[in-house]
Amino acid sequence: MALIKKNSKCRACSGQLEEFLSLGKTALANSFLKKDDFGLEKKFPLRVGVCRSCKLVQLMDVVGKEHLFSSYIYFFSAMPAASSHFGAYADDVIKRFIKNPEKDLVMEIGSNDGLLLKLFQNKGCKNILGVDPARNIAKFANDNGVPTIVNFFSQKLAKILSRKHGKTKVIIGNNVVAHIDDWHDLAKGVNELLDDKGVFIFEAPYLMDMFENLAYDTVYHEHISYLSVAPLVKFFKQHKMDVFDIQTSKRFGTSIRVFVCREESHRIESNVKKFLTGEKKAGFDKLKTYHALAKRIMTAKENLSAVLTGLKEKNFRIAAYGAPARGSTILNFCNIGSDILDFATEELKSKIGFYTPGSHVPVKHIEEARKNPPDYYLMLAWNYKDQIFEKESDFIKKGGRFIIPIGDKIEIA
Repeated sequence: MALIKKNSKCRACSGQLEEFLSLGKTALANSFLKKDDFGLEKKFPLRVGVCRSCKLVQLMDVVGKEHLFSSYIYFFSAMPAASSHFGAYADDVIKRFIKNPEKDLVMEIGSNDGLLLKLFQNKGCKNILGVDPARNIAKFANDNGVPTIVNFFSQKLAKILSRKHGKTKVIIGNNVVAHIDDWHDLAKGVNELLDDKGVFIFEAPYLMDMFENLAYDTVYHEHISYLSVAPLVKFFKQHKMDVFDIQTSKRFGTSIRVFVCREESHRIESNVKKFLTGEKKAGFDKLKTYHALAKRIMTAKENLSAVLTGLKEKNFRIAAYGAPARGSTILNFCNIGSDILDFATEELKSKIGFYTPGSHVPVKHIEEARKNPPDYYLMLAWNYKDQIFEKESDFIKKGGRFIIPIGDKIEIA
């Protein structure tokens, strides 16, 4: 596949796309780099469109999956509260869908370091299997006792897995569907593997969060689709499948957990209709809604730039709290670099000692930052706001402040 391709038709229904937002050219959100490599850095357009037909929101330019995911620095286990989130997730799935823990196959697409499957294993599920394209992360999972195949999921792979392992009761894909370009191949692969009463469950950031919280930082090259319920219902119907339940999660801003089954094999819960009604009320079926969102995002950029420039003019020291992928979008789109930020903090070893993609802010360990803290932290990891306030209570007691970069008004707490 080419390094980047222009996305001319909707991946769900082949409808025409209408661009409504451009965040400029940015580096890949997880491509942290050393100073010597600044001259080699590649940047790609970050343009967002909406399907004029089914209203699926998606990127207009798609970077090749091999370039994005064959090696990866995002480990589920390193994320705050991941174990408790996934523990409750596993409990719910086992209670609802697993009848025979010894035999029922639980498969995860994009299984990362195996955190979720390990929890299924610890809760009595003996038949588990992960699929992930990142060799470094799959090795970690296999070494930890979670059998993981290094590959991209596809219908072709699904046929092989079906012959070898049999049909699955549960297929899980967390933060995966929004990353996949060929949805039809995905659906065919899922259909190939599911048994008659099997379920496909996936989580992804919910588009409503972008409207309610102005969470435009979920837009980066790995996220090529921005999910709402109406396009998903229409898409899976094409493959004789039903969206039969939806749950919400606040772990990454607002996310949705979507439950899909073979047509009429599970009762469709009433909350599916509630989501559809809510989306229509919010104007998701109208193109003008998306153009209005873009105007709000542009205003938010101006507001954040004004706040930061004003603080720098008063000689306050500012640093970024966290260097998440979503933070790269804020830094690049709002032209925030080392002229504004002294550094960014992190706890992931894979980022410490490197520079942020595109904006080139040096990344240091949070413990080092605590020895000489700034006056203000730009909270790039704002979706963990409550945990950060608790963790950094000493910083706050000593007069330190946090700038929350997302929203129609820039909050300083």
